[in-house]
Amino acid sequence: MAFNKIDLENIKSKIPISSELEKKTKIVKKGKDVWCCCPFHNEKTPSCKINDDLGNFYCFGCGAKGDIFTIYQDLFNYTFLDAVKELSERAGVKINFNNNSNSKQDNNILKILDTATKWFENNLSSENNECTKYLEKRQLSKETVKSFKLGYSFSSQGSLYQHLKDLSFQDKEILKSNVVKKDNNNKFRDFFYKRLIFPISNIQGNVVGFGGRVLDSSNPKYINSPESNHFKKREMLYNLNLAKNVARQKKNLLICEGYMDVISLYQNNIKSVVAPLGTSFTEEQLKLSWRFTDKPTIMFDGDEAGKRASYKAAIMSLPYLLPNKSLQFISLPNNTDPDTYLINHKINNLINLLKNPINLVSYIFNVSSGGVSLNNADQKISYDKYLDDLIESIKDKKIQYFYKSEFKSMFFNKLRGSSSKTKLQTIPKKITSLKRKQIYSFIVSAINHPKVRSQIIETILTNIDMDENESNIIKHLNTLDKNLIELKDILAQFSPKIRQFIESNILKSSIYELFPYSNPKYDSELSLEEIKESTNNLNTRLSNLKKINKSLNTFQENNTSLNWEELQKISNELEDNYKDD
Repeated sequence: MAFNKIDLENIKSKIPISSELEKKTKIVKKGKDVWCCCPFHNEKTPSCKINDDLGNFYCFGCGAKGDIFTIYQDLFNYTFLDAVKELSERAGVKINFNNNSNSKQDNNILKILDTATKWFENNLSSENNECTKYLEKRQLSKETVKSFKLGYSFSSQGSLYQHLKDLSFQDKEILKSNVVKKDNNNKFRDFFYKRLIFPISNIQGNVVGFGGRVLDSSNPKYINSPESNHFKKREMLYNLNLAKNVARQKKNLLICEGYMDVISLYQNNIKSVVAPLGTSFTEEQLKLSWRFTDKPTIMFDGDEAGKRASYKAAIMSLPYLLPNKSLQFISLPNNTDPDTYLINHKINNLINLLKNPINLVSYIFNVSSGGVSLNNADQKISYDKYLDDLIESIKDKKIQYFYKSEFKSMFFNKLRGSSSKTKLQTIPKKITSLKRKQIYSFIVSAINHPKVRSQIIETILTNIDMDENESNIIKHLNTLDKNLIELKDILAQFSPKIRQFIESNILKSSIYELFPYSNPKYDSELSLEEIKESTNNLNTRLSNLKKINKSLNTFQENNTSLNWEELQKISNELEDNYKDD
């Protein structure tokens, strides 16, 4: 429902915004200015400035901003319509709510959705069903299941409909709620049946739709409620109602692909996590995420679809960038999603990934340049033109200027690098296999983790067959003074030939990317545990790593397999979207 802007401004002028914020926090006057401790994040010193004349506020600490309607929606969990109703009455501003009947119907629909949520929840808790077993297999606690109001729909196609009818809800409103539909025979059928149910809440915490997952091999694997006035997928983010305040406090919002990713991360104390309702990340979702943090982090799945969606999100964001609004990215290993990553790894492994996001410019360049061969002038010109087109899509001229500078710098550095490939090929013992790479990861771990060096060496010598160079390195490391910590001091103990071998083959960024435990910043004790696990079952480990990387050379370039044609296709799709808009 649209409201007259003059009416809204009139409401704001008659109710001081400071009086509403005072209900949540302490107000402090500093000269002519009014300040408060921000209600959206924890702080002891007021950093939120209030302007009663303009009717707005801005927090210099977390970036939260808005007006009196924002406060009612985000702090008091009102819908915008309800906020206008409440505040207009208090302000004495008469607003013609022409759609009172519609408003009543909307409230009834929300009641139906809430009733359906409780019905699904009860189904899950009342039976030892396949859904319960599935959730146990995914290692979700009862508390997590309850927090997300997870439920189960029976195999019977009319069970929920009958339940709602027994509670005297009307057919017209039940249909509008989209929890039921009419079949070809004009009979009422439940929209969801024989599925795990994920209730989807709006930012105020009201359930407005559902996602349903099958528990067998049938397709489609996931379905969502149909679009409606109260459920618009492209304008919503799953779990934002629970994540929003933490996102403001932490100054970050992690965006994953699916429901289970969000739930698993949330259970592992990563609370500021959301997901788009579908693989595509939309303009509306981007702008919504910017309300809570300046630089949201995209961490989609490591499969081809996830990589494509991540890159598409990056390109999509360019026209909407502002000086203090951007995106950053986390790349997961191939064919891995956050949920399965957490099941197969320790939470610390993921936290290490989250600590090192890739900025927007670097991400776009790394992905796009990896799909291009720069062997001749025509290819160089085509790619340079592609970068120019991306830069041109940025509307903010200042951002456009600096992004152009960074893109061009990266491009010329890559050109210089490609011209020196012949020199790199003279490096002795070039890495040729994942097996060699993993052995190198063990060696570099022994170098980088002096606290557990002796234990690592013992583990390697017991379990791994090495070539002469590798064996000589390990034996020499075993004789070094335990007080040697600095890398330069350790390398100085080796002969020039062995030192060159270590620097050229072992101390490589690709080793750290594939095997995070080898990084000196990784916890030493955890590194030792990882190495023991890997050496005990090297073949299995290698098999998994091959799934992570189809091509070692591709990985060394960047973590994508999107080719030039695919990049062009993504750009064309987005161009069509802009035209439609």
